[in-house]
Amino acid sequence: MDHHCIWINNCVGHENYKIFLVFVLYAVIASFYSMILIVGSVIYSAPKDEQLSSDSSRTLIIICGIILCPLTLALSVLLGWHIHLILQNKTTIEYHEGVRAMWLAEKGGDLYQHPYDLGVYENLISVLGRSIFCWLCPVSVNTGNGLRFRASYDILPSTPPCDLQKIALHSH
Repeated sequence: MDHHCIWINNCVGHENYKIFLVFVLYAVIASFYSMILIVGSVIYSAPKDEQLSSDSSRTLIIICGIILCPLTLALSVLLGWHIHLILQNKTTIEYHEGVRAMWLAEKGGDLYQHPYDLGVYENLISVLGRSIFCWLCPVSVNTGNGLRFRASYDILPSTPPCDLQKIALHSH
């Protein structure tokens, strides 16, 4: 589980994290598009002959724009935060646990590295799926069962073939 989202009234986790992310991305795009339409409408409908109906509709448009500004900002920050987490292959909970783990490691003189960080591209693939063409589609393409995940220590360094032969000869 990553977190409980009040926007979708559901917990966000392994099965629906990509769908949540795409939802937030589309909400940000729609908010910016609405802002563009509102600004264009205010500029285009500049009152030429001060009509009462024109002023009231212009006032409503400006009020909508004022309400939309903080919403767009909040959604943009949320999207940026989750992109940052995906690039490090962390959930929200893992981020907060990692802050404490990093502090404890530094206190002990060690260096903390998140065990599930596989590199930027592999991190993106683990959340969005293998096909780049489907990254923006709101369908879930999960790998694994949600209980066990690839970690950086699972990737074994390759052993040269000559060393494998030596190991095989010494084991007999």
